[in-house]
Amino acid sequence: MIGHRWVNVDGRSPARVAEVDDRLELGLALEQLGLDGPRPVLISVGGASGLDASTGRRLLDLFRSELMPMLARLGAAVVDGGTDAGIMALMGQARRAASADLPLIGVAARGTVRLPEELADRGAALEPGHTHFVLVPGQRWGDEVPWLGAVADLLAGDCCAVTMVTGGGRITERDVAASLAANRPTLLLAGTGGTADALVNRRNLHSRIVSVLDLDQDGERLGGRLRALLQPDPRGEPAAH
Repeated sequence: MIGHRWVNVDGRSPARVAEVDDRLELGLALEQLGLDGPRPVLISVGGASGLDASTGRRLLDLFRSELMPMLARLGAAVVDGGTDAGIMALMGQARRAASADLPLIGVAARGTVRLPEELADRGAALEPGHTHFVLVPGQRWGDEVPWLGAVADLLAGDCCAVTMVTGGGRITERDVAASLAANRPTLLLAGTGGTADALVNRRNLHSRIVSVLDLDQDGERLGGRLRALLQPDPRGEPAAH
C-alpha cells in the first residue's frame, strides 16, 4: 500500500513523501508525488561520511555553480539516498543555493531514517533541500540500493540515466555494481577518496560505460561531462566536452 503526504523537514521547505511496500507500486507512487518523465536522471552515490572538509567545499561550489544549473536546463532529476549527511547533504545545499528548479529525490530504506515528528534516536535525518522522498522496505543501510535504480529508470523512460560516484564505502560499491549491471553510464569523480578513487585504480573495471573525471585537474568540466552523458548526440557521435 502506498502512503503519500507532505512533511516539513526543517520548517522551511515542505517535501512530498511516499512510502511503498512493493516495486510494482513505484510508478503510482511517483505519479502521486507529481513526478513525471521521461527526463534525464542523475543518480548520485557516494559517502555519507569521509569527505574531507576542503573536498566538500569544492564539491559544494561545483554543484551550485555548474551542476545544478545544467541539470535544471535539461529538465533533469537527481536521485540519491536522501539523508542529511555527506554527498547527499551537499546536493541538497547546492540545490537550495542555486535556487535550482528540479526534483531532488531521496530514496531510503524506511528503517534507516526518521521523519520530522519521529524520535531523534530512530534513524538518520532527512536532508531538507530535497523536494521528494521515496521510503522503501528495509531496515539496514544498503537495502535501498536496487530501489535507486528502479526510481531512476521509471523517471528516465527513454531518456538517459547516469550514475555519478563521489567518495563512498562498501554500500557505494554495491551502488556501482548495480549501475554497471544495468549498463548505466557511470562517472567516477577521482580525487574524492573512498570507493571512487579505489575504482579508478581498478584496471578490470574500465569499460565503455565507465568514465573518470579528476576533480583536481578538471573539476570545472563536471557540468559539461555530465551533460554529454545525459544528453548524448542523437547522431551517435561523441559530444564535445
